[in-house]
This record gives sequence, C-alpha cells and structure tokens, in this order.
Amino acid sequence: MATKRIAIEQLIPGMFIIEMDVPWYRTPFLSHKRLIKDQQTIQLMKQHGIKMVTIDTSKGADLPSAPSLAPPYGASQHPPNPAIPAPPDHATEHTSEAKPSDHSTTMIYAQAQEAVERIFEDLERGIPPSPEATKTIVSNVLGQVLSDRTAMATQVAIQKIKQFDRSLTTHALDTCILSLVVAIESELDQPTQELVGMGALLHDVGYVRLPRNLVRKREDCSGQDKTLLEQHCKLGVALLSEQPGMTENVLRIVREHHERANGSGFPAGLGIDQISSLAQIIGIVDFYDGMVSRRGTRPAMIPHDAVRKLFLAGEQKLFEKSLVEIMIRSIGVYPVGSLIRLNTGEQAVVVGVNPQQRLKPLVKVTTDPQGGSYTTPIEIDLATPSPDHTVRTVLRVLDPARERVNIGIHLDQTLSRAA
Repeated sequence: MATKRIAIEQLIPGMFIIEMDVPWYRTPFLSHKRLIKDQQTIQLMKQHGIKMVTIDTSKGADLPSAPSLAPPYGASQHPPNPAIPAPPDHATEHTSEAKPSDHSTTMIYAQAQEAVERIFEDLERGIPPSPEATKTIVSNVLGQVLSDRTAMATQVAIQKIKQFDRSLTTHALDTCILSLVVAIESELDQPTQELVGMGALLHDVGYVRLPRNLVRKREDCSGQDKTLLEQHCKLGVALLSEQPGMTENVLRIVREHHERANGSGFPAGLGIDQISSLAQIIGIVDFYDGMVSRRGTRPAMIPHDAVRKLFLAGEQKLFEKSLVEIMIRSIGVYPVGSLIRLNTGEQAVVVGVNPQQRLKPLVKVTTDPQGGSYTTPIEIDLATPSPDHTVRTVLRVLDPARERVNIGIHLDQTLSRAA
C-alpha cells in the first residue's frame, strides 16, 4: 500500500482515500474508504469540516507532478498520472454511495457490520451515535434489501452459521436487515422503513451500560440478574437521548421492543394499544433472531422450528397476529438456510422464499434419492413446474448437525453466483 496524507484542496476525482481527519459518525459516509468519483463528493467533504485525507495511490490516482498532468478524471481513458495504472473496477466496492449493483452483498454486510461495531465501541466510551450516522448505515442496508432481499437473507443465514456466538453488533445488524424486510412487506413508506431500521440497529444499545459477563449469559439469567438486564430498554433510551435529534419513534422502539401485546412484557407491561407498531415489528424480529442464534451454551434453533414457535407466540397474543403473519410471509415457513427432505427422497437447502407460496421455497437439491451427492446441485423453484415434470414438495425439515451437512457452503456458492 502506497499512502500519502494530503490536504482536501489537493484531492481530485480518481483518488482513492482510506482515511479522513473527521470521525466517521460526523460525516454522511458509511466508510472512509472510497474512490472519489466527482467534485460533488469533495465539496460535501469540505462542508463537513474535513481538511486532511490519506490516499492510497495503489488503488487510485497520485498527486499530479504538474498542473498539465491533472485533467479532470474521466475526461479521457487515461488516469491523471500515466505512471499510475487506472484503478481496477472493483475499487468501487469500497464506496458507500455506489448503487447496490456496484457492491456484493457480502461487502455491504461487512461495511455495515464494521460501522455498527464502531457505534457500539463509541457507546462504551459514552459517545452516543448521531441520527445522521445511524441513518447512513440503514440507508445503505435498505438499498441492498430493496435490490436483492434474498441475497441479504442468505448473508444473514451464512453469518449465523459461521459465528459460534453472536455479538450485540451482529444481532443488531441482523435484526435491522430482517426488520427492513418486514417493513417493506408491510408496505410502509421509505421514511418509516428508515425509522424501523434505525430503531432495530439501536434497540439493544442499553446493554453497553451493564456488566459484559451478565449480558453474555443473559439467556440463563433469573432473579435479580434478570431484573437488572431488563433495564437495558430504559438505559438505551437514556443513552440515546443524550444525542440531539434522535426521533421519538426510534426512542419508542428502544423503550418498547420487549413489550408484549398481552401486557406480559417489560419494562412497563404495556398492552397492544399502547405499544408502537414499529416497536412491535422489532420485537417480533428480535424474538425470532434470538431463537435462531447461538448464545452462550444455548444452541441455535432450526429456523423452521423458530417459525413454528413464532406462530404460537401470535396465537398466545404475545404479538399482534397480523404482524406475525407478515413476518412469516417475509421469511417463509422454511427460511433461507433450512435443510429439507423432499417427497422424492432428495435432500435440499432452501435458498429463497416465495412470499405468496410459503410452502414452496426456492431450493438447491444437493443429493439424489439414494443419498448420493449431485456433482452440480440443482436449483429449483418448488412453486414452478419442473422441466422433467417431477412434482417436488417438502416432506420434512432436517437438522444439519445430525445430517452432518455444512449449509454454509451451499449458501456461499449461491451468494457468489448472485454477486
């Protein structure tokens, strides 16, 4: 890496920056690593008080040796400095303002995860996130969800498989992604979708004010420890209220996401008519994501079993049934990452959902009826007639651990081809 620290006045389109002298949360940029494409971006940086930046000349243009060698980038097919090769096309993957098609889903997820980790690190130091910084993360994630909902759901499933124990940051991001999927399925307008995403991203920030060991074993706590943990809703609101401009809608999500429609929730025991509808969405998603995530000594639940438990929670009036129905329609009866046995005897992995036909997902058939692996897995939409006229239906759900199947490999391959 060849880096140089330069003044903002020296920055020109075509340069690739890796660092700014202003903290990320005070800028509208999700990541400081970006290829500068135009003068408007430079002007925006100046407006946010950025005076110095560090550039990587191995990924973008270098300082021109003379004014005559510095034509506007893009004016010709040559980069500003002939001695420096043109930046590769994949350099645009580092920019947060690029269209979703310019990014792989994996890159969007990784950038968002990095940004959420910075938020939680700042919170531990007593610095609450600005509404602008939170909205920037959500807008990037929302754009990718709108572009390819299945790919984002697949990315969430892959991360759950790969990570042994889910951290607060990964839970926050996954809850954000799934909540945005539900918000879109609920036909909420975009400003409201963004509020849902912001609230989901921040719903558990109060945990940073509690002992880390206690938070880590929260699934097994009872008595006074459980009572203390339940304070994280109020602590989160108090923490976020220190930052001017955080909307009441977001604060209500943080305060009310553990309230339940039948009044059995906490911290205030509110009834269904008193709970914010947006908080109910995050509450449902948080409930589901908690079940399908490994925490401490508790193993993750098979997604299909978690969906069944979520349905029962609606029947028991823990949540509004119509919202539970939308959630299940969004993720499917057989969520992405489920391992299933088909009526043909074949084994398959669910790689997509048909919202209108929840019992007929998109699958990747991996083994033949005798249990032998297909050289190339067959991707089939169970809602569409098969070319060979074979009628395939889901017979039952399997436990990947018992079957010794690495679901992550099949999901990774699906995601790689879609990128």
